Order: sequence, then structure tokens, then C-alpha cells
Amino acid sequence: MKNAALTPIAVALLALSGTAQADTVRFATFNASLNRDVSGQLLSDLANPAASGVSTTVARRIQQAHNVAEIIQRVNVDVLLVNEFDFDLNGTPTASSQAMGAGYSSNAAKLFQDNFLSAAHGNAVRGTTTGIQYAYRYTPNTNTGLASGFDLNNNGVVAGGDDAYGFGNFAGQYGFTIYSKYEIVSVRSFQTFLWKDMPGNLLTSDPTGNKLTDFYSQEEIDALRLSSKNHVDVTVRINGQDVHFLTAHPTPPTFDGAEDRNGKRNHDEIRFWADYIAGADYIYDDQGNTGGLAAGAKFVIAGDYNADPLDGDSFKGTIDGQQYNAIGQLLDNPLINTSVTPSSEGGTAAASYPSNNGSANQSHAGDPAEDTADFSDSAPGNLRVDYVLPSANMDIEGAGVFWPVAPDTATANNTGDLYDLVGSFNNPGLYAGLPSSDHKAVWVDVQVVPEPEQYALLLAGLGLIGMAARRRR
Repeated sequence: MKNAALTPIAVALLALSGTAQADTVRFATFNASLNRDVSGQLLSDLANPAASGVSTTVARRIQQAHNVAEIIQRVNVDVLLVNEFDFDLNGTPTASSQAMGAGYSSNAAKLFQDNFLSAAHGNAVRGTTTGIQYAYRYTPNTNTGLASGFDLNNNGVVAGGDDAYGFGNFAGQYGFTIYSKYEIVSVRSFQTFLWKDMPGNLLTSDPTGNKLTDFYSQEEIDALRLSSKNHVDVTVRINGQDVHFLTAHPTPPTFDGAEDRNGKRNHDEIRFWADYIAGADYIYDDQGNTGGLAAGAKFVIAGDYNADPLDGDSFKGTIDGQQYNAIGQLLDNPLINTSVTPSSEGGTAAASYPSNNGSANQSHAGDPAEDTADFSDSAPGNLRVDYVLPSANMDIEGAGVFWPVAPDTATANNTGDLYDLVGSFNNPGLYAGLPSSDHKAVWVDVQVVPEPEQYALLLAGLGLIGMAARRRR
């Protein structure tokens, strides 16, 4: 007896039952150091994956991009933020205050996909990879290198990266871009949000003795933007659910003076997401909308936040009886799931590698297994600064940091093993002293479960099939 053909209702129900299962999705952040020293260099590097007809210096830059792509392939990310990725507008290196639409991808982001992420990498020692494809991309505009017109560092001259809305030696340097295997259904950017419009901010409500209101003029305070690059809510649709991928790259809390202008800005850039996920109504975006996330929304906060909970120079401590901790605003937040901390054996090993140039790691209070960046060990030492933080209403299935252990620290990064993709700080003969970046790729696997109404629809579908079967009988 032949099996009866499936009815259209049965076919639809089978499709529904497939979507009703939870999906495990890997979210990641990677400050990949795909910034360049001169405007336009990233575009030319990514357009020449074979490094044809270039100098040794340029070939090293192009090899660095290949190493970054291979790391991404080995981590096999589903939704990815790449920090330090120079911005361009349709192939022209630049930056502006124009909000980019949800479908915008820079030419550099496309070239990196076509020429690097889509290509196989590896060798006989560590094995080879296959290309990874991202159907969706989004490249937001950036404040980095965008001239403010003010002498923001008070050196008597209006010029240079310190006087931009966000530090950058040229417009668009140090931007970021997003890759996703899942549909990007909407974006909200906050590039032009003014720092002074955050209630209780550290710009106009500075609790320290070196107040920023004494450092900046009133005109500067009225113009200063909170985000040093951009804060962007990229909403991806997974398993019928909208998950808000909250991406940013707060300024390093250093390269300033006793006034600690960068440390205080870093604190408030991090605070912005804490307020956003709480639904703060003071927030406005570049698209003309106001307010934060709705209660119960699913989200993943990601990026290089340049703040370690215990070590480093981020704004923390007790001032006038109030406790401050820049990244603690997220790590101690009840709306965020911090039950699993990404870690690696490589972070532990790197804290005592003989190739290091100082002893800062020995004085750290944090667990080196949780470090995500290989900085100079004279100062500040290795730190945990890169984060992927899902909302408390999503379960974490796993997490990690791509930081392999060096099989032999006495050899150069040329044996072909996995460690050759990350290397040791300040290795001569490599672009910027490292095979890829001083930061490591960090990922978290989360379970995206359909909402109860989808299960209700499934039950309704079962009822319809039952009714159809009775009619046939």
C-alpha cells in the first residue's frame, strides 16, 4: 500500500514544526585590526588578495587579512561584529553624520567577504578551512576621524585625530561592520546622540576633582557626541524571533590627562547599553525614534568595550560613597546572562610567555584565562576587554576565546600551527607586530527558542489535520 500524499496543511505543519525547535546560534565579536594607517589602504588591500605586485609591507597587511578571515572561519560565527574596520561610502574612504540604511554594506565589507571569507585557508599542519558565507551585512557610519571643529584636546590647535568626534587620523578609520547568516530586519544607530543628553552623565555631572566642565567649553559640551564610533542596534530574525545585536566600540580609557576625559566617556558609552536594555526614554536615535528596548526583548551586546572588570585603566572605584565600574554596568546587570564567561588556555599561557616585555600581568587580579587581548606587558598587560553578553531570557550553550597555546614560544610564528594565527605581542616581521590582531575573537552560543504563540500555532495546525482526517474518513 502506497503512502498517502501529504496535504498542503500537513506540509505547512511540518515546516512549522521545524521552526518550533530551538536554534543554537553563535554570536561573536572580533576587534580584527582591519584598520589601516592611511585612508584607502584597506580597500586596496582587500581588492588584491593574491598580493600581486606589492611591497613586503603591503603583502604583510594582506596576509593579516587572510589570517583574520581564517580565524572567523574556524570559529564559524553566525552573527559577527568586526571592530576596527575602516569605513567607506560606496568605495570612497570617508565618514559623515549620515545614518546608513539597514541594507548598507561598505565596499570593504563586500571585498572582505568575496576575496577572503569566501576563500579556503590553512595548511597541512593546522588543516584547511572552507569559505564562510554571510548573506547579510551592515556597515554603520562612524564618528572616528570626523572633524568636530573644536580643540577637544586643548593643545591650542584644531587639527588631528584628538579633535575629531571620535579619535581617528582620517575620516572612517577604526569603524566597524556586521556580518550575519540571518536576515537583518532593522537597524537603529546612535551616532549623533549627544553626551550631555544622558541624565547623570560624567560630562556635566562629573563627581571627581578634575571636572570635565572645567576642561571643555560650553560650546564643546553642547556639541560632544557620546559614541566615539557608533552605537548600533542591528536586529536579526532567528527562528521567527527578533534578536537585537547591540554593537559598539567605546573609546580606550587612556590617551588623555588628569581630567580622564576618555575614561569617563568610556564609562558612559558602556552605560548607554545598560540604559537602552532597561528601556530608558531619554534615548533618541539617528532615525528620529526615541526610547530603548521593550521589556522582554532578546538581545546580545557585543564589542571591544576597552574595560576590564578588575584590571586596567577603565573608570572604577568609590567616589563620594558611590561605586563605579565601567564594564560592571553590564556584567552585574540582572537583564544580562553572565552565567558563562568565555575563556581560553592561550590566555592563561600568554600571561607568562617569555617573549613578553614586562611584568604587568603578575599584578593583575583577573583570571588570565578570561583575557581577550594581548597588550604590552609593561602596561597595561593582557586584559578582558571584548564581550558577547546575551540577555537573561536566552540560555548560553557554550562560549570561548580563540587563543591557542603556543607549542614552542622560542620559535617564530612560521611553523604552520594554530598559534601562528594569533602570535605573541610585538613580533617583528609582521604587520603591526602580530599575525592578526592584539585582540582575540570571542564567541557565545545562545539558544533561540520560539515564543509560546508559535507552539500554539503548531497545536492549532494539529487540530486542523485531525479535522481533515475525520472528513476523509
